[in-house]
Amino acid sequence: MNNQTVYLLFAEQTSPFDPEVKIDPLVGIFTDGADCLRLQKERPEYKISWEEREVKDAGEHTIEPGDTVYAYHYMATYRPTPDGGEAIELLSDAAVEDIYFQEENARKKLVVGDLQVITVGELRLKGDFLIIEG
Repeated sequence: MNNQTVYLLFAEQTSPFDPEVKIDPLVGIFTDGADCLRLQKERPEYKISWEEREVKDAGEHTIEPGDTVYAYHYMATYRPTPDGGEAIELLSDAAVEDIYFQEENARKKLVVGDLQVITVGELRLKGDFLIIEG
């Protein structure tokens, strides 16, 4: 299988659970590091950081903006947010184990973890991506 590099973008902010605590949630996945630099300049109110990751199962497909990928969190837990939604408790340390392109491969990980469904190139500053629970 061919791996492809993507950039996981994080944005430090106040926790929805406790205004005294800072969190660093995953807020997007991008294919170009230049997008990360641009967003860092456009959103100075957040401490934006990023890291490179390999997509585990892209095969011959080139990951493009608009593609759906799956961020795997090992043994994630959830908490209700003040606005009535849910957030992965791991938002506090942004623990993403792996990134998958093919949903069937990602779903194999649901036995011991959970997935966030992310559209490449989409920025969600609250980290409120769709969650698939194991």
